[in-house]
Amino acid sequence: MAQSLARAVPPGTPELAVSPFLLAETGPVAGRLAALGVPRRLRSGDLVMRQGEISGCLYILTSGRLRLSLLRPDGGERVLGYAEPGASVGETACVDRAARAATAVAVVDSEVLAVSREVLLAAARTDPELLLEVARRVAHKQHVLHLHLALDALPARERMVLLLTHLADAHGEPGPDGLVRLRLQLGVDDLAAIVGLTRVTASRELSRLVAEGVLLKQRRSFVVRDRPALRRLTAAVAV
Repeated sequence: MAQSLARAVPPGTPELAVSPFLLAETGPVAGRLAALGVPRRLRSGDLVMRQGEISGCLYILTSGRLRLSLLRPDGGERVLGYAEPGASVGETACVDRAARAATAVAVVDSEVLAVSREVLLAAARTDPELLLEVARRVAHKQHVLHLHLALDALPARERMVLLLTHLADAHGEPGPDGLVRLRLQLGVDDLAAIVGLTRVTASRELSRLVAEGVLLKQRRSFVVRDRPALRRLTAAVAV
């Protein structure tokens, strides 16, 4: 079961395999998994889970948006991605009861469904596909971590090009003027935190893409001006 592909991807354009922008999980098994959850409302800034804590729940986002991050040994924060309604977080700790590997925080008022390990295992006795679904989601999160490791080995420009392509695929809205506007508006600091760059370096690379006509700067966010050019740049990146 693949993630929802309701994205602004031109027909015939190959998609990047793994994205830091987690979209809705769909299908009958996803629905049965969500039915096990207990609703929990969150204010913007509330923690869903904290890195290092022990917990036996996974969370399915039903409204709002979550930011996933981890604290590096040097004290800095690395943003792993953003989760949209229908996506889930915390599957690994739900399965193995180990410490959380990442932190999830609501960036707007949100609601999640909390599915406990005990409820999941009880339901899986008669519906084993639930465990396969959770295992698939755990594997997907591992692929996201591998993506970040691959990004760290790339030059700054290539990191930013890949990130912008992922962002446009997940949240782009093509307009009649040919511009691709982004529903998820991230500033320079936000983009830098995802790809492990300093703000100065990220700003420099974004300015280069603006100068080349690939992007437009609008207020505190960006618009993709030349989607084909961005795709060509992405195709040249080896990850």
